Amino acid sequence: LLREKTPEIDFVLTQTGRPNDGTDPTGFFNIEFNVQLKPEKEWQRGLSKDEIVQQMRELLQQYPGIDFGFSQPIQDNVEEYVAGVKSSLVIKIFGDDLYDLEKYADLVAKSIDKVRGVTDVNVFKNIGLPELNIQLHDSKMAKYGVNTADVQAVIAMTIGGQAATTFYEDERQFDIVLRFDKEYRDTPEKIGNIQIPTINGQNVALQEIATISYQTGPAFIYREGNSRYIGIGFSIEGRDLGSTIDEAKKVVDQEVKLPKGNYMEWAGEFESKERATKQLMTVIPISLVLILILLYSNFGNLRDTGIAAFTIPFAFIGGFISLWITNTIFGISAGIGLIILFGVNTINGIILIAVMKEYLRKNDLKEAISIGVRSRIRPIVMIALMGSMGLLPAALSTGMGSEIQKPLAIMIVGGLLICLVLSFTVLPVIFYYAYRKQQ
Repeated sequence: LLREKTPEIDFVLTQTGRPNDGTDPTGFFNIEFNVQLKPEKEWQRGLSKDEIVQQMRELLQQYPGIDFGFSQPIQDNVEEYVAGVKSSLVIKIFGDDLYDLEKYADLVAKSIDKVRGVTDVNVFKNIGLPELNIQLHDSKMAKYGVNTADVQAVIAMTIGGQAATTFYEDERQFDIVLRFDKEYRDTPEKIGNIQIPTINGQNVALQEIATISYQTGPAFIYREGNSRYIGIGFSIEGRDLGSTIDEAKKVVDQEVKLPKGNYMEWAGEFESKERATKQLMTVIPISLVLILILLYSNFGNLRDTGIAAFTIPFAFIGGFISLWITNTIFGISAGIGLIILFGVNTINGIILIAVMKEYLRKNDLKEAISIGVRSRIRPIVMIALMGSMGLLPAALSTGMGSEIQKPLAIMIVGGLLICLVLSFTVLPVIFYYAYRKQQ
């Protein structure tokens, strides 16, 4: 169906189940489709990758009872290591009762599905494996003279199968297993007719000494930190991660109340982003302190250090204006670009302050500022243009994977150009008022 309706697909590989070595955190019920797209230049309908994914999503939604999500091979492995399940974002509900966990997971899934931007919501089911439950009654077994070991041996052989002998073929060997045909063991009534030997040499039907029933039990149990949990996976499209998660948290807190002993965690990409954001909030202040120390060691006085420090807000202004103009979300990539912008813009300030002080020795204040600014226009403009032109292709890129590098490039390109204007207009004014009394 996918290949028929989506001409951009080259081929589709299907993998059912999971590896025998247990390296994949899922059950035998898992099915993965590896969809290989044709080269982008061969896409004739002019659709983007996101539009193709949306079309495939709509095609799969016609099959009820199937939970699905879209990922990429390397990203899929990373998600498994980070979150423990196959999803970029996951909500984990911890508790002891698997049936309660599934009930609350369904409520959470319905809540977040209403949030704008949330897609591919699915619950990683714990319950769903049919089980045959045979409960032996000691009193009835004693009445008929039945040994527990004999009952278990008969059940194991007739229903589960037991190796009676081994068949050898050259160096290979195969177990020959005996058990009842399916027609004699496919219902509780037929299983109840299985004959069990007694100590008196007679037989008694299994249903006379046991209660036989089918029930639904755990198919897969997720654990973390010695605690059971159930996961609700989802993705975000067309909206930034931070605001979507904040809204989803508010909706879940309002609509889902967990009992005592159960608790909820938000993991996956959001957890990694939170951790990286905390690190970034530590790195930025440290970078600012180091810049101030270097400025003071260069100038040797607080006045020039303070003037040069005014270039740091220029980086904030230029960077965030460029993000606002391009409607780009501030993230880890943009934060790294902001740190780079601090350093480059501080260099511009050092150059201007040094040359204006040099001309101040032989000229009055206004003339020194005017000559100093004019003499350093070319090198400072070249610094800004070289950095901007080098990153301009990344800032303008729209191809697959560009969302990673694009915020950094936009922050630096726009920030350098805006800071260039501020350095030649605002910084000389600050220098003038700082040295006016001395003049």
